[in-house]
Amino acid sequence: MRQFLLVIAVSAVLLTASCMNLSGSKATLKVYLTDAILPIEQVESIEVTIDRILLMSNEASVVVTDEATTVNLLDLVGSEIGFSTIQTTGTYDQLGLEISQATITVNGTEYDLRIVSNSVKYPFTEPLVIDSDTVLVLDFDLSRSVKVTGSNEGSSQGQNPTEYHMTPVVHLRHGQLYDIRGSVVDDSNNGISHALVALYDTDQATVVAATLTHKQSNAWQEGEFKLSKVKPGEYEIRVFKKESWQNLQEPEDIFNLTPDATKDVLVDNQDLNNVQLVVR
Repeated sequence: MRQFLLVIAVSAVLLTASCMNLSGSKATLKVYLTDAILPIEQVESIEVTIDRILLMSNEASVVVTDEATTVNLLDLVGSEIGFSTIQTTGTYDQLGLEISQATITVNGTEYDLRIVSNSVKYPFTEPLVIDSDTVLVLDFDLSRSVKVTGSNEGSSQGQNPTEYHMTPVVHLRHGQLYDIRGSVVDDSNNGISHALVALYDTDQATVVAATLTHKQSNAWQEGEFKLSKVKPGEYEIRVFKKESWQNLQEPEDIFNLTPDATKDVLVDNQDLNNVQLVVR
């Protein structure tokens, strides 16, 4: 039996903004969903139905939204969609996410995207306190969330049929957050599309965010990328060409590869623009 793995590297980001709590009134909580480009040309859509989003603590929980929303992640390239706005204050230590179904369309054929757990909880590294303006980012790391098993030929050839599986891997960030924009180019200053761009926290040597460089379009230049909403701090950007990572057997192995280019960056209370990495 031949097995293969489709690695999809993309960031799906929920942006949660709250306003100042004055005179005992509740703060406003607003949620947005955004995403980045997918690298696999055969993938035409990934539709995910989110049933509920909750903020939770030992004392209480609050529903951010319980209106089922189906989102095609490919429609969110460089854009955002808004969820309902709620009024809340409090301190929360984890976020809950309920997904009822997901599908993936590849080469004109729609497949179920099997979800290992429909209800998942994600702890905050530090408590989320909603009493003033803040932003919360729920960042789907699909580079480590989606797998494909089976054979292209399917069961008609005596092999296992293709199946797509998703175990949602989510990074949570909140506080004062800023964007990093840049491009990946070759020696001749030509943009390189579908390169994996990973942001590492230099203090903890962990992946904070990951995305892919874009193809030429009306909105993007070839090789451009955007890492959405990261905290101030010192980081290292690592770039992996498409040829380096797309056929790996395990998604976790992506970030153990030797990068094709690196760059140290400092995010200091403002967006960081025009970051260029040269792949030789």
